[in-house]
Amino acid sequence: MKKVSSIVISLFSILLIGNISANAQRIPYMSLIDNKEMKYMDNAEISIDAWREYQYLMKKTYGQDSKEFLSTIFDSIVFDKYYGNLLKYSPNELWISPPMGSKKDLIDCSDYPMIGISYKQCIDYCKWRTEIYNYKIKGVSKITFSIPSHEDYAKAISKAKITNNPPLFKLVNKKRGKITGVTDNVKEYNIGNKINPNDNPIGFRCIAIIEKD
Repeated sequence: MKKVSSIVISLFSILLIGNISANAQRIPYMSLIDNKEMKYMDNAEISIDAWREYQYLMKKTYGQDSKEFLSTIFDSIVFDKYYGNLLKYSPNELWISPPMGSKKDLIDCSDYPMIGISYKQCIDYCKWRTEIYNYKIKGVSKITFSIPSHEDYAKAISKAKITNNPPLFKLVNKKRGKITGVTDNVKEYNIGNKINPNDNPIGFRCIAIIEKD
């Protein structure tokens, strides 16, 4: 319980916790794509910064040699192939604060999609996000996070702001309440579609379902 509590306290300031109520039916930084199923989708892809915090918390809570932390390590070769000229520090050490005086040389990690991760790592991230969210948010309907299906993306397109951005384009402000990037930017994992991350810059986003009582 101590470990879980430690994660929650740190996570509160960086994840989409917010204030959720069954009546409000809103989840911060997500948009409703199916009113009947109470299903939401992230407005933007999971960012480098979000994955960085995920790695940091797994390392802090379970230790650098733990299976929990090691399972968060991504493919640095794929990552470096696309971001190597932008980031000035080791990709598999994103959780480490950049050296003093070097911040001006770094891109804003929160503004770019995370890549170099496997299908299983995305699934694990969604499970972790579900556990943390529901541990913190008490007294309301349970919320489950998962990878979107092909049908979810089809529904999201009707709710989305359609753009024509090139690969690894800077993410738009996810706070604006509009789904973006579902037709471009990076290929995204969906349920059952285990794309080879070596072939393309692959990213992902989550859906959330408010479970009915």
